[in-house]
Amino acid sequence: MRSRLLDLVTRPAVAGTVAALVLRALTLASRFLLSLLLARMLSPAEMGQYGLLTAAMAFALLAVGLEFYSYTLRELVPASLERRARIIADQMVLGTAALVVVGIAVAVAIAAGSFPARLAPWFIVILVTEHISLEATRILIITWRPVRAYIGVFLRGGIWVYAIALLMFAAPSTRTLETVLVWWAFGGVLSIAFSAFSLSELPWHELRGYRPNFKHIREGLWTARPFMLTAVGALVISYVDRFVIDAFVGRDALGIYTFYSTILIGLLSLGGSVSHQFLPKVIAGYAAGPDAYRTAMWSFFWSMLALVCATMIVSALVMGPMLALLGLSTYAASIGVFYAILPGAFLRMLADVPSYALYAARSDKYLLICNLGSAGVSTVLNVVLVPALGIYGAAIAGGIASAVLFLSLAGFAVHRMRESLKESVATGSVGLPIDPDMLYP
Repeated sequence: MRSRLLDLVTRPAVAGTVAALVLRALTLASRFLLSLLLARMLSPAEMGQYGLLTAAMAFALLAVGLEFYSYTLRELVPASLERRARIIADQMVLGTAALVVVGIAVAVAIAAGSFPARLAPWFIVILVTEHISLEATRILIITWRPVRAYIGVFLRGGIWVYAIALLMFAAPSTRTLETVLVWWAFGGVLSIAFSAFSLSELPWHELRGYRPNFKHIREGLWTARPFMLTAVGALVISYVDRFVIDAFVGRDALGIYTFYSTILIGLLSLGGSVSHQFLPKVIAGYAAGPDAYRTAMWSFFWSMLALVCATMIVSALVMGPMLALLGLSTYAASIGVFYAILPGAFLRMLADVPSYALYAARSDKYLLICNLGSAGVSTVLNVVLVPALGIYGAAIAGGIASAVLFLSLAGFAVHRMRESLKESVATGSVGLPIDPDMLYP
């Protein structure tokens, strides 16, 4: 029995899965640790500034990436090594051009006084490292090297958090926002170096004299349009509240809200990581037929429901004692905001189920309608409720927007599953869900 268990654990597939889960867990834990660390070391106003910076980072990263990976990943799977190098080179050309445009936009924002000049250099450096390391992670995953991909993710968003925690406790002079940004950039550099090593087997030397395939780039941008708009909707739901709070309530209040919203984003990342494990099963079920499709979706639903319920209950029970233990009285005074945010987090995590059902069915139109519609609801409600109710208004707006997202996705998913009973199922390429790593705490 013992030898069989040892044989099972040492199998490459099992060992790889376990390693990927451990690395993912450590990365998610680091996000939670970072939110506590920032709340303990920075003032609420500095925490609020960090919240605005990370929100801007998420939108800038989308502007640089343009969701182009939704096209290139499908091209990479059947491609030869030489073809893969060319595809990646084309994506690098597009990313470089987009980075120049974003850099100009940041310069304009600095000149207009809407972006802090002292943080701009680090913002650009982090944007570059985040973009390159994120795209490299996606390439490693699609080329069947998930362990290496999650090592890169851990280097990019995990290991530096543990290092900076020790540094800040040992040297109080390092307890600044700039220190966080420096180490964040350093983590990205480490991830890029590891990813470059992992992709070194590609024939890069054959790219000498290679001219970008602009037809390929145009086709990719055309394909990525709906995914770009869907991603915009998802980011608006996640971050529009921060900008509205800063405009109508103030930076200190934004810092308190940012602290609790970082917990929310950590929960969404946890749910997204679990959901990604079901994506191949859902796609395969849709291709196999209606019965297999429904079986895969019910399995996904009950698994996510159990995870979400357990996560919400534990979070609700632990938050109060944890704040008291850490002496975060300023944040504890507004703990009601956290409980107001929880229902929205519950629905956002559970919305992965109908969202994946629609992805597998290639119903991109429905996904676009739901995400953009919910983003519109979130924006309007934040503008209306935040001036009257403060950060509680933002929590209520987020909960209502999440309910609209979940219910609309569920309605379209049920409709699509009923349609699948009346038609033959065709296989084909599908888009990828919103990457949880695009959401920054």
